[in-house]
Amino acid sequence: MRNFYYAFPAFAFSIPTFPVMIMLPAFLEEVHRFEIASVGILIFFSKIIDIITDPIVGWLNDKNFFSRKIYLILGGIFCGVALSQIFLKENISHEFFIFFWLSILYFGWTIFQIPYLSIGYDLERNFFQRTKLSASREFFILLGLFCSLGLPMIFELSNHDLLKNIVYIAIFFGLFGLTIFCIFIPDEIKKKSRKVNFFKIFKNLKNNKPLTKILVVLTINSFANVFPMILFAFFITYVLGGDDQNRQITLFYYFLFSLVSVPFWTRLSKRLGKKESWTISLFLSAVFFILVFFLDFGDFTFFILVSCITGFCLGADLIFPPSIYADINDIHREKFKEDISGIIFSLTTFINKISFAIVSIFVFGVLGILGFDSEKPISFEIKTFIIISYALIPILLKILSGCILTKFKFDEIDLQKVQKKLYT
Repeated sequence: MRNFYYAFPAFAFSIPTFPVMIMLPAFLEEVHRFEIASVGILIFFSKIIDIITDPIVGWLNDKNFFSRKIYLILGGIFCGVALSQIFLKENISHEFFIFFWLSILYFGWTIFQIPYLSIGYDLERNFFQRTKLSASREFFILLGLFCSLGLPMIFELSNHDLLKNIVYIAIFFGLFGLTIFCIFIPDEIKKKSRKVNFFKIFKNLKNNKPLTKILVVLTINSFANVFPMILFAFFITYVLGGDDQNRQITLFYYFLFSLVSVPFWTRLSKRLGKKESWTISLFLSAVFFILVFFLDFGDFTFFILVSCITGFCLGADLIFPPSIYADINDIHREKFKEDISGIIFSLTTFINKISFAIVSIFVFGVLGILGFDSEKPISFEIKTFIIISYALIPILLKILSGCILTKFKFDEIDLQKVQKKLYT
């Protein structure tokens, strides 16, 4: 039940996450008629502000000014208000309006996510149980995505109506999830704030070799995941000739298989280890994504099959990095005598956001240069760019990240040695 109480808030915060990331560019271009290049610039600069806040929030988390639950509540409020402003207004004509509220939305996610992961670190020390706790959290994240994508299939909603309903559902379950979290999950935090030297911390982080290796893997893999995430709607529409229904059905099965993969990857990690299991998922994802190049106009059944396999591999991408980060934080505490779980977990969100910002400005900038217009037939150059960015680049990055991950050496016995020094 502890894992349930801890993981349940992730359900509400995940409901709008991937749909917003995947559907937002198309939503702004199709519903509010923003130019695609402008959309890329809006996302990029709002992400830049979001990126800057990550290490700051991580530092504030570790300073122990007050309970981390306060950050979670503030994050929930910011997200709820921002989602309402972006998706419930009928007419949005000014770019600054989107920029402002998108920045607030991203900031809300940041001040929720970093303390949330930090509290999870304090709840469990066991090597495998950390993966199990991480799996519980990611299960509810994927369940939220699965439910949000199931709505249009049941009620035949357009993307615009879907996003409106997602806002209402997220606010309701966010209120409920944060309530049970604050009641049942302890926040083991000292009453007095700790001295945390911001610049000394980053010098020590640089000298943490296991951390730097995982950061490289995480960065490369994040770029590999962002390219198809951003271009998914465009690939469906302009390469395969699909519509809203094809997008919704594909995403439904993608996250369904991600959801059912969680128990599999959790059990496999108990047998093989978390690093080994994650490596397998990276190579499998790259191999099966090659099938995208064999797709032709209208091959939606084949595309759904590929999406099911890659979605199954996504479960590993979500489960293992936070669990490995928890182990690395123990290494850091033992070696440098400082508990900075907030800053360490903020590096995860920092990497994900900066990769999203860079890919957004690159993809939408190139599409703008190539003259993309949803009202006109796309050119051969635009179609080729979409295919290369959606499939070829992620495949190469997945293979590279998997090769680097094989060189990471840290297992359960190593963690036990570290914890014996740390906690005795």
